Amino acid sequence: MKIFKKGYTLAEVMIVLALLGILAAILLPAISKVRPNRDKMMFKKAYHVAERIVYELVNNDDLYPAKDGEYKGFDNIEDANYNGEVYSGNTKFCSLFAQHVNTTADITTCENTAIVPTGSGTYTIPTLTTTDGIDWYLPISDFSDTVSIYVDINGEKAPNCYSGTNNCDKPDILTIKVKPDGKMFVDNTVEQNYLKSNSTVK
Repeated sequence: MKIFKKGYTLAEVMIVLALLGILAAILLPAISKVRPNRDKMMFKKAYHVAERIVYELVNNDDLYPAKDGEYKGFDNIEDANYNGEVYSGNTKFCSLFAQHVNTTADITTCENTAIVPTGSGTYTIPTLTTTDGIDWYLPISDFSDTVSIYVDINGEKAPNCYSGTNNCDKPDILTIKVKPDGKMFVDNTVEQNYLKSNSTVK
């Protein structure tokens, strides 16, 4: 006596495939909305790196001591010894900051010239490039006022335009402000949104 095994009919297979297609159409957009936004992650990373280094530097009494009993912070640009080197003047902060990050090359451009992106898609050589591919433009300043650290979160890749400028829908050059006392903040909408706790695509 033969025993017949039941199989699936073509109609049943088609119904299952149709249901799977419907589920995929519903779930994929929801999943894509919660994927990490690389630009936000890179800027948050850059901001936290800057925050850590600024805190370490401004609170180091050997590098930025009080002068005449008065706390000065980064505006104390007098000589400071660090790892056998002397740092002073307008390049003091830039050079000391560069000593606290891992870079792709042992070269930094802390010179007495303005090293900032131009905002027009072309810009000068960055002060340094960290191993995560971020280009940093550190201030050359005596810190008589608030300064800007510019970070190009994707290096040489386009669009190479500033946050807060016209004709720049998705800026990759973002600004971190540093006061002489070490307080940090951002004042552009893009940077403020990137630093919010939600790091997913909207």
